[in-house]
Amino acid sequence: MIERVLVALDGSEPANKALDLALELAEKYSAEIVLLSVFISVVLPGGVPARKHTAELKASHEKVLSEALKKAKTIKPKLKVSTKLVEGRPSDRIIEIAKEGNFDIIVMGSRGLGGIKEFFLGSVSDRVADEATCPVLIVK
Repeated sequence: MIERVLVALDGSEPANKALDLALELAEKYSAEIVLLSVFISVVLPGGVPARKHTAELKASHEKVLSEALKKAKTIKPKLKVSTKLVEGRPSDRIIEIAKEGNFDIIVMGSRGLGGIKEFFLGSVSDRVADEATCPVLIVK
């Protein structure tokens, strides 16, 4: 049974499609949804934090969550939806939060790097799918 759905959002089109699918899934199972966005701290050469750039990234992710929450409340007003904004490496934080929050499923978008690039660079969705302790639904 699906009771808790974690939706990882970054403002991309695949993430927006993931939100749409997660809303349908949550409605079907009367599940709670947590909208998650992870921003990365910007560090300059020499290990100096770039506070201004990090603040801009944080604000950008706050906007993504705000828009997603508004969309969720408009489309599925009866669902229990909340947001969570965290800092760190996206794949690590998504995996940690899913485990700590006892989520039944993670729904996220894939940017689809494909081919040899994906092999060398990896991707957030690939890593989450490999290491998460719950099922992961990747939406293209």
